[in-house]
Amino acid sequence: MDEKAITAKGHGSKLWPPRFVEPRRGLVKAMARRAKNSPLGALQILPEHVVLSCLARVPREDHDAVADCSTGFRALMRSERFVKARRAEAITEEAFVAVAPDCGLLALVSGRMWRRLAPIPPEMRVDLDSDIRFWGSGITVIGTELFIAGGVRSDGSCAVAVHDAVDDSWFSMPLPPSCPINFFALGCAGRLFGGALKDYRTIAPAQNSMLFWSWDANSQEWVELPSIPQSMGYHVTAVDNLDSLITVAAEGEIFICDRYLSHFCVFDVLSETWRRVDIPWNARYPDQYSPSLFYDRGLVHVLRHRHPQDLGLGYGYQHAAYDTVNEEWISINGGLPRHTASTPKYVLGVVNHNGPDDYLMQSEKGEIGASSCSVYFYERRHHGFGTAPGQFQIWKKPIKLPIRYDAFDQVASVAMP
Repeated sequence: MDEKAITAKGHGSKLWPPRFVEPRRGLVKAMARRAKNSPLGALQILPEHVVLSCLARVPREDHDAVADCSTGFRALMRSERFVKARRAEAITEEAFVAVAPDCGLLALVSGRMWRRLAPIPPEMRVDLDSDIRFWGSGITVIGTELFIAGGVRSDGSCAVAVHDAVDDSWFSMPLPPSCPINFFALGCAGRLFGGALKDYRTIAPAQNSMLFWSWDANSQEWVELPSIPQSMGYHVTAVDNLDSLITVAAEGEIFICDRYLSHFCVFDVLSETWRRVDIPWNARYPDQYSPSLFYDRGLVHVLRHRHPQDLGLGYGYQHAAYDTVNEEWISINGGLPRHTASTPKYVLGVVNHNGPDDYLMQSEKGEIGASSCSVYFYERRHHGFGTAPGQFQIWKKPIKLPIRYDAFDQVASVAMP
């Protein structure tokens, strides 16, 4: 070619071959001087979005170490720009989240500092300051989404409010058709399930019947599932509370029982079938108002907390757990607080400093509930007679919660940027 230019096909303009242009000597000196004097060092010469993209990939447990390298790193990693960079890179890690009665969310970041998430829009807000947390589960999590179900909004309507941790925003989902208010939700195997008891007064014989659904993400509708067979249902009387179910989601199975802990009704989400698991007498705790269920790494823990007349700490007692792998019951020394969530590395629970670690009725939320509380990190220990992790031991210094113990309703583990 006798010309240095190349003519683009179909265009009259000439495209010159790309070539590297050396920066002017003054610019080189300025960049070197900036890198030498900047707290970010040589990284300062890079555009900020490139630096943030690199830092966003650092695991959360190493954030403090990186931030301590320089004031420049600290300013970046403590900024909202850093959080947005992790969202842009779709990088999430499990975080401990406390849910307040007004649906406000507090996230424990890096096991060290608290961050308030976006407030729920007023039209979506429901009153969680009730006993809803002690029957079933009004709050559940699937990945980066936290679902708040049950309760009535200010305009009298009912729906499911969802917080998306990636966008730090809220959206709404409908309840199943003709669904009672006493609705519980559970996330299991990446799917959302919901259930509610029918009133025993409308059923003969006097035995509860459950409505059960799953959310179809494709059709954006609730699909009715097989209900608990009458042969394994729960007998009730006129003095029983219909809102007395206790539920927990395991890997591929949903465990449901009443507060008397007679047996589990277990739903397999893959085959959509029910089976019964009897609860031994040493795991029923008849002196408890409402024991709680907690699932962690193959074990469904039946946690006892306190005697109805005992306002002291009661979670240190021995409790029983069901091994979902070996399908057998084991005994475990010690216990956990009621408000407990599992993360990949730790088990975290909220402990009340000057009172019981649970409130079973609103009438108990008086002066005794005004105490401060902290999040305790528990290390998993192996059970003495097997390989399943069962016992828990306090691992590190507690992190103080910036609200009172009676100022939140539930905790959860959410995948967050």
